[in-house]
Amino acid sequence: MKVLVLRSLFQSDDFVKTEYADLISRLEKECGAEITVISESTDWKSMCFKPDYLMIATGGVENLFKNIFVGTWCAASKHTISIIADGRNNSLAAALEILTYLEEQGDEGAIIHGTNDEIITAIHANENHDVPTISSKLRGTRIGLFGYPSDWLIASGVDYDYLREFYGVESVYIDLQRLIDGIHNVPTAEAEKVADDIKKRAKSVKEPNEADMIEAAKTYLVIKEICQEERLNAMTIRCFDIVKVCNTTSCLALALLNDEGIVAGCEGDMQTLLTMILAKRLCGEEAFMANPSQLTNHTTLFAHCTIPLAMCDETIIRSHFESGLGVAIQGAMPLTDYTIFKWGGQRLDKFIALEAKAVENQYSDHFCRTQIMLDVNLKPYLLYRTIGNHHVIIRGRHAAEIRCFMKENGISSI
Repeated sequence: MKVLVLRSLFQSDDFVKTEYADLISRLEKECGAEITVISESTDWKSMCFKPDYLMIATGGVENLFKNIFVGTWCAASKHTISIIADGRNNSLAAALEILTYLEEQGDEGAIIHGTNDEIITAIHANENHDVPTISSKLRGTRIGLFGYPSDWLIASGVDYDYLREFYGVESVYIDLQRLIDGIHNVPTAEAEKVADDIKKRAKSVKEPNEADMIEAAKTYLVIKEICQEERLNAMTIRCFDIVKVCNTTSCLALALLNDEGIVAGCEGDMQTLLTMILAKRLCGEEAFMANPSQLTNHTTLFAHCTIPLAMCDETIIRSHFESGLGVAIQGAMPLTDYTIFKWGGQRLDKFIALEAKAVENQYSDHFCRTQIMLDVNLKPYLLYRTIGNHHVIIRGRHAAEIRCFMKENGISSI
């Protein structure tokens, strides 16, 4: 455990070590702390490490903290900064100013204040509190990128190197030609079995004919085979290219893969796919990846052409909304509680999580096939501070759990 102690130029290192001798001794012996004392005269630019705890020994260190934060820490992934301040020598006043600065920067902080006994007890509680990390939830994930993100997703990308370095997520590019060639080579009899099973599970089939069903089933079988060959546990696809070349869609494939435990998303949207993966790993729920499509002061309509079949009370087999081709899913979702969740931003540094109740499975020819109306006014968020287009809907009330988890991991709530 590393503790960085800040002092002003009006005091010396010896003053700090004498004034805080008992606390420093207990931090070293009882908490295994490595103590480093610095001031503005210290070559702090060489200190690129981010300490586990920041101890404020005197007032007048606010600008020192700001310089270190801006110069060495703020480019790193955000985390909660724990600040020790027992109040002597204006330390609490300085800590309060620093905490306010952190919050203004969108970071998180907390002050540990009190007697030496109270400070040591609080640190032990912190260290023994086994907080799951985003890395622990995502590490080892292999995401298949079936083509690059769709052209219209100009704000939904991620840095693949950043994903690998900070979260242990590997991104595997899959050339769409591999999928296209595979579709042409799937035995028709094998695809017919999948198509027949889907028709039996559905309430009805509207636009798609038998040939449409078989091609959509072939697409599912090939994507599933590639996922197995590449050891993928998640995937996203530049789906409209398949529509153009093969006159079929991947909507059915994504629905079935999600049911089978492979988290699958549309349009190459990595931020939303990561949200879906986190929803599955944290809350144990499949996710409906959807467009906010119509807003009122009381409700929000979400719609898309694919949804995990397990999230639906019943399904109708439809064509794809925009193209009128292939196979899509019109699902009727239970009118119950849901959580709206999105994790995104250029550095995956913000999120939103809130709860709502489904009030209607509406249907209109002006939106994608599955349409769910939730009793929540998202106008202030979506029209002014949104995290992209797609959001995910998961069954149940999970907002408090998600907020606590994300806050512990230093991710800012919108």
